[in-house]
Amino acid sequence: MKATHLGLRFRRSPALESSFFDPEMPADWRVAFLLNEQDALWVAGDDPDVETVLAELEESPGEVFVVVEKPAWSPAWQALADAGHHAVVRLTGDTPIWRPDTHGKPAVVGLVPASDQPADLHAWLSAFLDQAPAEAALFVDGEPPSVATVDRLRTLTELMGR
Repeated sequence: MKATHLGLRFRRSPALESSFFDPEMPADWRVAFLLNEQDALWVAGDDPDVETVLAELEESPGEVFVVVEKPAWSPAWQALADAGHHAVVRLTGDTPIWRPDTHGKPAVVGLVPASDQPADLHAWLSAFLDQAPAEAALFVDGEPPSVATVDRLRTLTELMGR
């Protein structure tokens, strides 16, 4: 059975900070809160909270699928990948990324736009899973990020038995 992880590409969006996280929540708690809701995390090359993310991943009891853009990669990420508790993908210019409108090499990382259309989400999820290896992560792309789309994808994944 394939393991499908779901998350948001732009987890540090100001829109999330104002609508998803409690305004009183300290910034360094946000990663832990997000990891309670999602099991995939995208680390952008310019993320200022990389140390917080690494610390939270060290303490995370569950497996997290982490995508790290090349500029953010460091020996600490390599050590985390080598430890084997989490799936860690170093995203380079050569890393294939699946999108609904592209067909190419099989990819472990996919991006879909925010949507409230179940038929589109089902088609995208099915197409991604059909081409993906045993463990992969699908991220909702776009600004502002859509937590609702991640929730819809999670429900579809569960209904599909994946």
